[in-house]
Amino acid sequence: MTNLRIHVLPTAILLFLMGFIGRIVLHDYHNFETVMVSVFLASMLLPIYASFIVTVSIMVASDIYLGYFGSSRILLFTYSGFMLVSFITAKYKKEIEGQFSAGTMYKFTGSGIIFALVYDTWTNFGVFWLSYTHTIDNLILVYILGIPFMIYHLLSSIVTFSLIGFPVYCTLRDYNDNSHFSEKETKLEG
Repeated sequence: MTNLRIHVLPTAILLFLMGFIGRIVLHDYHNFETVMVSVFLASMLLPIYASFIVTVSIMVASDIYLGYFGSSRILLFTYSGFMLVSFITAKYKKEIEGQFSAGTMYKFTGSGIIFALVYDTWTNFGVFWLSYTHTIDNLILVYILGIPFMIYHLLSSIVTFSLIGFPVYCTLRDYNDNSHFSEKETKLEG
């Protein structure tokens, strides 16, 4: 754990920028985003307090930039949805983490699929709760109407978790590990 503390701030800034810039640049492609993979990586690589700060910072800063902050009640569900992703990742990161291997990449891709489903299920419930009369028919309607968005979000998560998340994780993990070992060697020599 010591190796992660050495580089908390630069890692947090990098993951914040990845989520923030990705959300701004990909804004016109709904449900294709880098926020979830940034939140996931923050929870995999940073202490829990730092991952929560990165998660909230990405959402608040990008919502302010895009003009969404404070303009919709659904923000409660989107923010808490990303916090849920952060919390679940932190809880299960020992089972997810690994070396640069196909098995670890499959875990990352699977995590992307699971988190897209969890997030979309939660935020679709938010749409139902905030915008529809509370009947079972309307609940079913909201989830049916959300299927095309969920499919697109699943494809986005497969791409971002596999092609961005996995390589960034391996690079940052190796960077932190190598820094830790060189610091240990320096202490032993001195």
